[in-house]
Amino acid sequence: MIQPLNPKSNGQCQVVALPVQSSDGSLQHISASSLKLYLGCSLKFYFKKILKLEEPTSPAFQLGKAVHAGLQAFHLGRWRGEAHDEQTVLEAYKIAFVEQEHSDPVNYKTGERDKLLEKGETTLKAYLDSDHAKMADIPLGVEVKLEEEFAELPSPLLGYVDLVRAGNVPCDFKTCAATPNVELEAFNHELQLVAYQLLIEEATGEPVEGRELVFLVKTKVPKIIVHSLPPATEADKARFWAIAQSAVDGIYHERFYPQPGMGCSWCSFREECSQWTGGSL
Repeated sequence: MIQPLNPKSNGQCQVVALPVQSSDGSLQHISASSLKLYLGCSLKFYFKKILKLEEPTSPAFQLGKAVHAGLQAFHLGRWRGEAHDEQTVLEAYKIAFVEQEHSDPVNYKTGERDKLLEKGETTLKAYLDSDHAKMADIPLGVEVKLEEEFAELPSPLLGYVDLVRAGNVPCDFKTCAATPNVELEAFNHELQLVAYQLLIEEATGEPVEGRELVFLVKTKVPKIIVHSLPPATEADKARFWAIAQSAVDGIYHERFYPQPGMGCSWCSFREECSQWTGGSL
C-alpha cells in the first residue's frame, strides 16, 4: 500500500531511478502520454519533444488544468484534514485559472472567458455534490509522482496519478465536452491506466485492486460519470510492454514521419508538417 506522506508535505510520493538518456534527451524518462503521442504521430512527437516547438493553449486545455487544480485542492484537503469545502475548492480553481492565463495566454473570443470560468465552477460544484466526492475512504495519495526502472525499458517509466484510493486504486480525472463512450475512452487511455498500475505495484510491492476513470462532463447541466475497471491482467501488461518497446525503438532510431489522420484537422503543427520531405527538418 502507498503510505501517505506527512500530510503537511507537498502531496507527492516519489520513487526516483537514475535516468538513461538518449542523445537529445527525449527519453530521459518514458511516460504513457509520450508513448501515445509518438504512436499517434511520430512527427508531432518530434516537433513537441525534440524541437520543443510551442503550441497555443486552447480554452479547453486552460479549463481542464484549472478544474484539475480544484479537484486537487479538494482531495488534498481531505487527505490532510484541512479545509476542502466549496469555497476553498473554487478559490483554488480561480487562482489556477488566472495563473494559467499568465503562463500560457489564451486567445478568447468575445465573452468566452467569463463563460469558460463559469463552466468550470458549475462542473466542480457538480463533482462536489457527486457520490464520488462523498467517498468514505481517505486518499492514499494526491497528484502522486512515481518514477521506476523496469527491465523492459531502457529509461525509467514516469507517471503522475491524480488520486490513489484505498486498495491502491489509481483514479484519473478527465474533463470532456460531451457524454463519453466510457468503453472507448477506457481503450483510448489503456496505456496510461496500465502504466499507473505497474508503477504503483512496483513502488508498493502490493497489488492494485482496480482502476477508475472519472469524467467531468461540461454539458449545460454538468454530469459526473465514474467508470470502474478491474486491475490490468498479465496479458494487459504484456501488451503495454510490447507497445512501449515499439515506440521507444522508433524514438531511439529517429523514425519521425507524418501520420495523416483525423487529428490533423486540429494539429498545431500542420505548417511544419507540410514542409517535411524526409529526414529531419
